Parts: sequence; structure tokens; C-alpha cells
Amino acid sequence: MTNSETSTTGRQGISYILVGGGTALLELGLFQLLYEIFGLTLQVSNVAATVVATATNFLLNRSVTFKSTSNPVRSAVLYCALFAFNTTVSTLAISAMVGLGLPSAIAKVIMQGSVVVWNFFIYRKIIFV
Repeated sequence: MTNSETSTTGRQGISYILVGGGTALLELGLFQLLYEIFGLTLQVSNVAATVVATATNFLLNRSVTFKSTSNPVRSAVLYCALFAFNTTVSTLAISAMVGLGLPSAIAKVIMQGSVVVWNFFIYRKIIFV
């Protein structure tokens, strides 16, 4: 890897973490706003917050983090497929870890960390190329 590639990867990594953290806060804040302040149901509040945060995350990672010029529809389809994959795999893995006696919070954190790492590389090499 050249110095330029290392610099780009480092910049993208920092941006990826900031975008992810920001959209996680957006999701939590919007969920609380919709549920606690506006009195929407828990389910509606969660789905709305997740959709808004996920769309924001996609747009920011596409335009800011990876500066992608690829077909946006292609990227969106791949992004949604990865989201479905991540949800399925993390749910199965968390269930298995809890079944083996690991506390659920630790299992969840392990999977969140794993998803964050593999998503960065999949975004960089497949989704936002």
C-alpha cells in the first residue's frame, strides 16, 4: 500500500467512524423525540428512526467518506442487501453466544464491532467503488 493509499484509507476510516457515530446519535435522538415527545408507538418510532439514520448513513458515507461516483441505485441495492445480511448474521451470532453463556450485552458489542469492521472494507471495496 502506498503512502497515498494509506492516507486515503486513514481519512476514510476517521470519516467512517464519525459518520457512524453521528448517525447512531441521530437514530437515538430521533427515536426518543418520536416516542417520548410526540408519543408515537415504540414500533413506529424505532422503524422511523432506523430508516432515517440508515438513509443518512448511506448518503454521508457515499458522498463524504468514500466520495463515490458509482451508480447510486447499484450502491443502494448493495447497501440494503448488506444491511439485511448484517442483521441476520448478527442476530444468529448473538443468539449463539448467549446460548453458550455469554452475557447478551457483551455478545451485542462483539457483533457491533465485527459489523463495523467488515462494513468498512465492504463499503470501500464493493458498495461505494
